Order: sequence, then C-alpha cells, then structure tokens
Amino acid sequence: MGKSKYNQVKSTVATCVATLFIALFFCSSTFASNPEPEFPIADPFKATIFGTPRDLVQTFPEPVKTEECEIVIEDRRIPDIFWYNEDFYYTTAMQKEEAPLLFIIAGTGSEHDSTKMKFLTQLFYQAGFHVVALSSPTHMNFIVSASRYAAPGYAPNDVEDLYRVMKWIKNNLEEDHKISGYNVTGYSLGAMHSAFIANLDETRKDFSFDKVLMINPPVSLYTSALRFDSWLSPENLGDKKPREVIDELIHAFSEMYLHTDITDFDDNFLYGLSQHTHFSEMDLRAIIAASFRLSSANMLFTSDVCINAGYIVPVSKTLSTGDNLLPYTRVATAITFETYINEYLLPYQQFITPGITKEELIRRCSLKSIEEYLATSQKIFVLGNSDDIILDESEVNFLRKTFGERAVFFPRGGHCGNIMFKPFAAKAQEMLK
Repeated sequence: MGKSKYNQVKSTVATCVATLFIALFFCSSTFASNPEPEFPIADPFKATIFGTPRDLVQTFPEPVKTEECEIVIEDRRIPDIFWYNEDFYYTTAMQKEEAPLLFIIAGTGSEHDSTKMKFLTQLFYQAGFHVVALSSPTHMNFIVSASRYAAPGYAPNDVEDLYRVMKWIKNNLEEDHKISGYNVTGYSLGAMHSAFIANLDETRKDFSFDKVLMINPPVSLYTSALRFDSWLSPENLGDKKPREVIDELIHAFSEMYLHTDITDFDDNFLYGLSQHTHFSEMDLRAIIAASFRLSSANMLFTSDVCINAGYIVPVSKTLSTGDNLLPYTRVATAITFETYINEYLLPYQQFITPGITKEELIRRCSLKSIEEYLATSQKIFVLGNSDDIILDESEVNFLRKTFGERAVFFPRGGHCGNIMFKPFAAKAQEMLK
C-alpha cells in the first residue's frame, strides 16, 4: 500500500474512531550543570502539555528527505477491523555517504512519523546519522502488524519485538547503504526501551551499539503509570468523575477534528485542544492523565482484538468497520493501568512464563532491573529534566547516581516539553556524537 493511499485510509478510519482513541503525547552530574538560556515555562505540567514556544524551537536549513518504508509479515493473522494495518511502517532518512545509523524509538502510543519523531529524525540526520524512526510497541500499527506478543507493557516482550524488527531493517539497509556503526535513542517509554535493547544486544551482538541516548526516560513504567492513574482519582478531580474528564476530551477532540485541519493523532494534539477549546479551569494533571488513559484504552482494545482474549470484545464477536465501537471504548477507558496489569497483562504473561509474579513483572519493567549494567556501561547516556512529571525525586536521584557524568538534566521542561528547545536539541546531538 502506497503512502498516499495509507494516509487516505488513516483519515477515513480516523473519522470513525477519532472520538474513540487518542494517542498519548508520549510519549546527575551533568556536562553542563545549568544550561542556558533557561526554558521559559516554569510549570512542568504546562511545559509537558504546551511544549516549546515556536520562537525557541530548533530550526533546520532545509527539510530532510525521508522515506516511509514497510514490512509485511506473510501469513500473519490480521483482524478484519485492522485491515489497514497489515503492513508495518517506519521512516528512514539516509545519508548519501557512509555514516553511522541511529534507531529512534517513539514514546507511548506514538507513531514513527509523529511530530516529535519527525523533529528527532531531522535533528539527528543533521548531525550526520542515517536515521530509522520506529513506532512504539504500544502503537496500534506495531501491535497489529509486527508484535509477536501483542500485549504491550511488559518491557522484555516489547524489546524482543523491537529488536527483531530492527534486525530486519538492518539487514535490508546494509544491502544499499554504507553503515559505519549503530546507535539507538528514544524518548519517554522509547528511552527505556533503548536501554533494554542495549542490554539485550550485549549478549546477542547483532548491533554492538556505539552509543545509547535515553531522552526523558521513566525509571519504572509501573510507578509512572500509577502516577497518571492517581491524577484521575477523587483526590485530584474533586466532584468531577474520570468519565467526565475523558468524555470532555473525546467531545473536544471530535469537534476539533471536524472543524480544523488537524488529522494526525500525535504528540501535539493536546496543544491543539488547548487552542480550540476552553480548559482554563481543568486541572492540568487530569488532562495529562486522561490522555494517557485514552492511549492505554487504544492499546488494550487493539491487543484484546488481536489476541482474541475476550477481555473487552467477546471471543465470539468479529468486529467490522461498520460496528459501533463506543461501547467497547467506554469499557476500555474505565480500566486503570493497574487493573490492566492485574487482570490482563499478568495472566497473559503467566501463561507464557508460568510462575512469574506481579512483583517480578513490575521489576522487569524498571531500569533498576539492569542497574548494574547502566552504571558500568560507558556507552549509555541520559538527557532529561529535573522537573519531569513522570519521575519523583527519588527516581531523578537514581538516574543521577547511576549515570553520574553521563547524565544531563535541564532544570525545566516537564516531560518531553523541551525536546525541540534549541539548547536541549543541541545537547542531544552532542551526546550522541
């Protein structure tokens, strides 16, 4: 399927399900202890939502020439409702001459060509890398077209899926391009995946990565996700119910989709919502948490249909593009991440790995499970923000202590809010060279 046809399909399907699924915008000692100039947004929640002011965004001399590529796994079962996701899509930006290749892994729910991924592709291409941009294993296209496990959220399985796809791409690109070495980076959840991929490669040695850069990584997927869940609790919302927050966002997004030219459900959708609607009195934590819940609902629905688990959609039900998905969406959006772990992911993983406990599953989804490797490997670096909303003080201190001089923390930026900020972008290039 060509790109134009694929985009038409995405737009058509989006019209039907735009009110159903929205992707999450996620998505030490330092080389420079207090980078200048300072990011202008002091509130980390506002920084996370609104991102970098336009006049402070890193710009480039000319747009990079990219190519959307695809992989088709033969004889793979694709549910009818996901027929348009039969092919696995990724982006490449290749130098004309020999160069190192950099894989970039997207954050939670994000696609290979989302706004942040396009920016990072351009940023690192300008730094002299061949670039391959990959969707998150939590994104629908990855789950449907490429995942062997199709139940995202358990880091070892997600990393196995990513590593396998990366090997296919590596073998394909080596036929036509001169590649002098391999590197990997990612933001948010993609940053965590990068670290686990590097650790896996120490044994398998398919890439022998030169450098690994984690941008705004979580320390523990579980604790960061529970933090989002807590922001939809009565203690945070007062009289408002989580369903009201989510329904308001769904309605606002539907209205924005119908009356503006925004068609990509990517990392900047919240900024568009803030300009199109009036959320001045809505708690910023609730907005962020609701977007994460919607992204989780998308992930869970996709997984349930692909595995035919019967958790949301009855096993006997075969969905078609004409079916009303709203009842399933309402069920999915009511499910917290902890419930997803307890009732879906853990039983699934116990079927694959008998005897695994919830505590062990959570441990394997934390950077602390590979702490010794991270502390001793000189190829892995961290670039983050001291006020990152997905980290508490102890987690920031863990990263500072573990990485020492291989970590850089900007004082402001929230979670990925300053990725496009000129000093932050320049530091990312510097740390990978």
